[in-house]
Amino acid sequence: MSVKIVGYYQLPTQREPQLVDFREVFDRSFMRKYTRFRTFDKFLSGGKFQIASQADFEALPEETMDDHVRRTTKFSSWQEMLDTATDKYVLHQQKVWSDGSE
Repeated sequence: MSVKIVGYYQLPTQREPQLVDFREVFDRSFMRKYTRFRTFDKFLSGGKFQIASQADFEALPEETMDDHVRRTTKFSSWQEMLDTATDKYVLHQQKVWSDGSE
């Protein structure tokens, strides 16, 4: 599958929303802890979604994604999963920026 899926997020340290790769937001650590999958790509494949582009991903009905999330993760909805992953990503980025290291 390996299609780059991105989203825009307003990070606290930035004036404008930033384009963020979902592979970074849904990193292996997050996926292992909260889902049955090791990667976001495998999560999408596990839902049998036909994702060949960003537009395909955006066209997925939220109810379909919610059902997949409920069946395969510790979350009750796609929005809850996305919010949690984004919060963790932002906290990590703030630490990286304040430490000056990765």
